[in-house]
Amino acid sequence: MCVRRPVAILLGLLAMPARASDASASWDRLKALVGTWQRAEASTPSSKAFRIRYRLISADTALVEEFGDPAKQPTQTVFHLDGERLLATHYCAQGNQPRLRLRVGPSTDALVFDFLDATNLRSAADSHLVRLTFRWRDADHLVREEAYSANGREETETLVLERVR
Repeated sequence: MCVRRPVAILLGLLAMPARASDASASWDRLKALVGTWQRAEASTPSSKAFRIRYRLISADTALVEEFGDPAKQPTQTVFHLDGERLLATHYCAQGNQPRLRLRVGPSTDALVFDFLDATNLRSAADSHLVRLTFRWRDADHLVREEAYSANGREETETLVLERVR
């Protein structure tokens, strides 16, 4: 019993949301994404045309990520502080809206958002965003990773992005 207790405590700490100071510093880090980003190693015409745009709205209290072709149906994720936590709501083309909260703050090289809840998700088996991770290589290079869950299986997609000059 004594051996299991520290492991359980450690696992509980890893799953805790970030502290308010982490959320505020992470918010500042996310705001620095404002601008347009493209795939760093694009090899096809469609991957060369792909863009992710970040812009601040509502007196700079929310950051909108627009993912995909604006002429079509892009998806959006809106990030904002909510008291002592940093949240993201993903408006998915699948018609559901997962909410995620910051788990790991600026003390690491990544910001990790984990699933909190969702609207318009009929079943936990339906495909939905469960994790969103940002890793900065430098101010102009970003690794964006998203994980979707469907029928109990996770699939992850990673994009290596560079700021458009």
